[in-house]
Amino acid sequence: MAKDKPVPEPEPAVEKPKPTRKALPVITQNRMFAALILIVTFFAFTALICLGVLALVSKDPPTAMQNRMAEVCDFIIKVSLGALVGLLGGRAAAPDRMETNDKP
Repeated sequence: MAKDKPVPEPEPAVEKPKPTRKALPVITQNRMFAALILIVTFFAFTALICLGVLALVSKDPPTAMQNRMAEVCDFIIKVSLGALVGLLGGRAAAPDRMETNDKP
C-alpha cells in the first residue's frame, strides 16, 4: 500500500487593507507668531544696517567703542538668524493639527 500525501489545506483568504487616507499637516495663521518673526527679522536687519554704517563711517584704526559696537551687532545678527531658523523649523515640524485627504 502506498501512503497518500496529505492534501494541503487552502490558505485562508487575506483581506486587503483598505487604503489609508493621507494625513496632511495644517498650520493656522497665528498673529503672535507672525509678530515674533517680524520682531526678530527687524532686529537682524537693524543690526546689519548698523554694522554697515559703522564700517562706512569709522576711522581706519577703529576705537574701542566701535569695536565693541561691531561685536554687539555681529552677535545680534547671529542670534537673530538662529532664532529665525529655530522658529520656522519648529513651526514646520509641529503643525497645529493633521487633516486627512479625501483622495486614497
